[in-house]
Amino acid sequence: MDNNKINNIKSLVEIDKNEVLRYLQYKNQDIKSDLLDIIDQSIEETKKIINPRFMMRKYSIKKKKLFDKKSQVILEGTNLILESNDVYDLLLECDECILIAATLGLEIEKEIRKLTYTDLTKGVIIDSCATTAIEEVCDILQDDIAKKLLKEDKYITYRYSPGYGDLSIENNYHIINILNSQKEIGLTVTNSGIMIPRKSVVALIGISDEGTINSKKSCDNCSSRHNCEYKKEGHACGN
Repeated sequence: MDNNKINNIKSLVEIDKNEVLRYLQYKNQDIKSDLLDIIDQSIEETKKIINPRFMMRKYSIKKKKLFDKKSQVILEGTNLILESNDVYDLLLECDECILIAATLGLEIEKEIRKLTYTDLTKGVIIDSCATTAIEEVCDILQDDIAKKLLKEDKYITYRYSPGYGDLSIENNYHIINILNSQKEIGLTVTNSGIMIPRKSVVALIGISDEGTINSKKSCDNCSSRHNCEYKKEGHACGN
């Protein structure tokens, strides 16, 4: 699973308009036709500007339950110890996991920053388009992983990123260092865990021999479901 190649991943990204509207916090309000036109234009412009790059690496893991009701997941061959009950539960039936780092590149960041001064409305829309795009890149990667591992009679969990639930965002820094993503795909991170370029994702996915694990993240199994501002209709959150 060190294969970091998907042919022309940029061409596979189809930015879902409904997801863009969700990130714009659309709640079934009426939208003027000229604004819809701007959204459509922004989607097409975003698809042209983004330069998706990614990498992934597989690790064996060990899990520990501690006496203070905390849990640890240890990635063998690294110095990374994830202290998280959520991740422990996610990987409960797993002996391996995959670390993923993905980014849309700096050009889309520059475009959003420029529009902040020249056309704020369009800048906000393209920002939402880019957020949708990086999630779709991760969906493509996750689907590709699932298909390849299914040939080995293995199954995956849904992906989980630092900053959600009880997994501290500072773990972005440690994961990116382990993957050496700055050299590989130009993705770095501040000491506080904020990624540069901003439209980037770090995540982990568990691998199991059991076909009963939950491979689909939904609002119902997300630990942030009670306070997420990106709600899907009929759910408490939109991840």
